[in-house]
Amino acid sequence: MPSLSEVLEAGELLASLECLRDEIAADLENCQSMRDKAALYARLLDVLARIKDARPVQPKGNVVDEIASRRAARRSGTSAYSSRAGHSG
Repeated sequence: MPSLSEVLEAGELLASLECLRDEIAADLENCQSMRDKAALYARLLDVLARIKDARPVQPKGNVVDEIASRRAARRSGTSAYSSRAGHSG
């Protein structure tokens, strides 16, 4: 596993933040001072938020896409139903 300085030198923001997160977590495990732990927890929360912001966003359909999808599903169900009705009887 690369060191924090190696990851920082590579210039990859997300990888740097994740490495920093791991370093803070390791420091928390070894920390004895409650005051220092509080500061480390605050930094960890900040880094976790930055990691979340740095991750690529998975595109989600918007409301219009969802309505169109439902409408298409209804139409395909209706057309199958109406074609059956034309053959009966």
